[in-house]
Amino acid sequence: RKATIMKTADSRQSRFLKTHRVFHTDEWERYCSLSGYHSRNQLAKLLRNNRIQKIRKSLYTVVPEGVQQNFTPPALLTAAKLTPDAVLGYRSALSFYGMSRNALTSHTFLSQHRIKPCMVNDTLFQPCLPPKSLTDHNAFVEEHQMWGTPVKVVAKERLLVDLLDRMDLSGGWEEITNAFAYEDNLNWDKLLKYAKLLDHPATAARLGFMLEQFQETMHVPEGLLSELETLKPKTPEHFYRSNREGKFVKRWNLYVPEELIQSAGENEYEF
Repeated sequence: RKATIMKTADSRQSRFLKTHRVFHTDEWERYCSLSGYHSRNQLAKLLRNNRIQKIRKSLYTVVPEGVQQNFTPPALLTAAKLTPDAVLGYRSALSFYGMSRNALTSHTFLSQHRIKPCMVNDTLFQPCLPPKSLTDHNAFVEEHQMWGTPVKVVAKERLLVDLLDRMDLSGGWEEITNAFAYEDNLNWDKLLKYAKLLDHPATAARLGFMLEQFQETMHVPEGLLSELETLKPKTPEHFYRSNREGKFVKRWNLYVPEELIQSAGENEYEF
């Protein structure tokens, strides 16, 4: 009976390593029903046998067959596993979806665990707390596969809103518009629901402005823009908090730098 139990445990651990190429010890212990000494003992055994390598505290990668040492897993997958609740967001989510043209030297992930930014293999990993208005950290989050491993990534609808909410983490207006200008398969109901849940009037105004600019290529319904108008700030806001210049866009109660204004009619703008 003891041999059968051990065989079952070995089989479960083997399955885990095949489907979690980078993993946090929390995942390992939940999946394999291990804790404390037994967990540490099994991980130490796998380390000795070069089945896994330690990336940092509580984080491991499976070593592919034939690789002897210094194996480096994809940085994006490392970001998705740095904490038990990690969710890829902002520019890292853009990279995951193949929507970014730029190579990243840092990755951002959402987590309620207050850990410090860290460097791993010359890549900076930056944790970010979810917006305070979200009572559910996993709202508008999807499960995907990367390198045969389950990961969590914000949905594209949430991603667009989040990027406009945190311009400091977005890569800037050009990065956002390059990614979304021709993205015409978004779920508008989902996007509106998240914008309401976030409850940031200035962000709703930025979102409305951008969607109006690219209404034709993104196939944005006019009804959505009207709904977003109801969420705009009651007093004028600036597109960039650090830039107090720009044209006043009456529809969105927003001062927008002139270089961002591409297609809307002049009659809609006031100084």
